[in-house]
Order: sequence, then C-alpha cells, then structure tokens
Amino acid sequence: AEIRASVVLSSPADSSGPLPVPQQLPLGSGTKAEVISCLPPSRSIDSEDFFSLIFGALTENKKKPKYDKPVLAFLHGSFHASWCWSEKYMPYFASLGYPCVAFSLQGTGGTPAVEEGAKKVKIASHVADLDAFLGGLSDNDDNNLGLELGENPQIVLLGHSFGGLTIMKWLEQYYGEEEESNNNKQQNINLAGVALLCSVPPSGNGPMTLRFLLCSVRD
Repeated sequence: AEIRASVVLSSPADSSGPLPVPQQLPLGSGTKAEVISCLPPSRSIDSEDFFSLIFGALTENKKKPKYDKPVLAFLHGSFHASWCWSEKYMPYFASLGYPCVAFSLQGTGGTPAVEEGAKKVKIASHVADLDAFLGGLSDNDDNNLGLELGENPQIVLLGHSFGGLTIMKWLEQYYGEEEESNNNKQQNINLAGVALLCSVPPSGNGPMTLRFLLCSVRD
C-alpha cells in the first residue's frame, strides 16, 4: 500500500462559497443522525443532456452524474462530531467542486444513542449506521437521505481516529460477505476510495498505547 501525505488547507475557505448545512435525518438503520452537507453548484446541463431530455434518448444507464467529482464522506473520531469537518475541510473541498457530507456517530453531536440511557455504543452499531448513511447518499436508495447527490454517486470515505476504525470494520463487512450479497451491496454503494487519517488500528488503542509507553520508558 502506498501512503502519501500533504497539506492542502493553505488558506481558510471563502465565506462566500458553499456553506455547511446541518440536519437531523433518519438513517435506514433506525438511527436519527445529525448530518452535515456542504454542496457545490451542481453540474449544468450541456447540449447533449438538453437534446436527450427533449427527445428521450438518454437511457437510465447513460445518465451523467449530478456532480463531476466524487462525494467526500467524512467520519469523525472520538470526542468529536461532524462539526469538526464543517469548519474548514468541507467548505474548502466543496469550493473545489467536491460534494461533502458527514454524520455524527451515536452519542456524539446531535445524534443520540438509539438505546436510551446507553453509556456505550457497540462498534457494530456504528458500522450499521455508516452502511445506512452511505447507502442513503444515492437518490435511488429506498432510504435515501434526500441530499440529491444523484443516482449511485461515487463516494470517497475519509475517517479520522475512531472514525477510521469504524470504516475498517465496515470494509470487513463490505468485502467479506457472501459474494451475491456483496455484489448487491456494491451496486448500492459506489465506493471510489478510502483515506484513513491517524486511524485507530483494528486491534484498538490498548496495545498501541502500551507500545508507546514501553518505548517512552526505554528512551
């Protein structure tokens, strides 16, 4: 695997550009989640689209996406919520033409835990919410979120810290299910890429923290 890093936020986003919009939306998993979207102007209709719409020559399979660039779906880490992406990252990338979306995990931000009074939320619940969120980004999903991103849009997942762990657990499910079920899932979620930022490893924070402490003692 190739690992690359670069600094892209050289200046604050233009306040006159796309602005984040927070909402509380029901996910297909049953969670009522805080969702933030920051969308650039959609692609304008070109001459090919215009004549196709008039004469009905544009088939379902040949429809062009609403946006020219993939959707960036952000997932936050521990002790954060979707707001952490909305201050700079989402307006910046939306100004470059990338539709940006994020949601808050259960028990953070404006997303309450489904189980009343719960002090912990299992990773499986977060994975189910992520799966429902990604599926809901498509306009033709039965539980679409109404963000009007187009039918089966390309999605790039970006996760920080615990959000990265949630994404890895979702990828295990996404690629590890039975072939027929997996093919159906891939038709509903058009995954174009994944970026993990200082992600918690699959083993969790415990072994990693112990290694850091041992290294500090030796040094």
